[in-house]
Amino acid sequence: QQYKTMIMKEKELTAAESLKLIERTIEQSRRDVATASAQPLLVWGGLVLSTSLIIWLLITNTPKGEGGGSWHLLWILMTLIGGIYQYYFNRSWSVPDTIVSRTIGYMWGVFGISVFVLWAINICAITFGGISVRQIIPMTPTIILFMGLSVAVTGLVINRLFISVIGAVACAACSYFSLVNQGVNELLCIAVTAVFTLIVPGLYLKFSNGR
Repeated sequence: QQYKTMIMKEKELTAAESLKLIERTIEQSRRDVATASAQPLLVWGGLVLSTSLIIWLLITNTPKGEGGGSWHLLWILMTLIGGIYQYYFNRSWSVPDTIVSRTIGYMWGVFGISVFVLWAINICAITFGGISVRQIIPMTPTIILFMGLSVAVTGLVINRLFISVIGAVACAACSYFSLVNQGVNELLCIAVTAVFTLIVPGLYLKFSNGR
């Protein structure tokens, strides 16, 4: 009986140690992902911020009727530059493949797919459905909301509540203002969104690593 009791206690201790090991592993993964995420957030934040402001300046200084809207094609250039950077960054990614890193990767993958699907639906609706631009799903407010959701989930996964709160609040506000101020000023809302969902979280992670 005494021997069985000792065996049971040993098993309980082993189970407790296993849980603690799992907790430590997850927490270490959170810290690793947070550390590695700082640079991409800053790079993408800088790209989105600069592109939105450049396009805003170009459109506002282009006379009406002279194709100012074509400046939006600069978003394609920004995406290509960001994509090239992300490709080489991913190749040097030194964070182990864990449930934390996979969850964040899936989250932002869903964000990218959602934005593309929204864009495709609107293009098809205008091209083949005869729907006017004012009748389609508003792109900017919806994308900003998607961004807020992605940032909020990312912050929760890596256990950084500050990122979740500031991202969700900023995106809710910017989404509303871009909806009631549709037009060229939507670009300013995108710029503000980039600051509070990418640049500020990137700086926060860069200077708060290990805490």
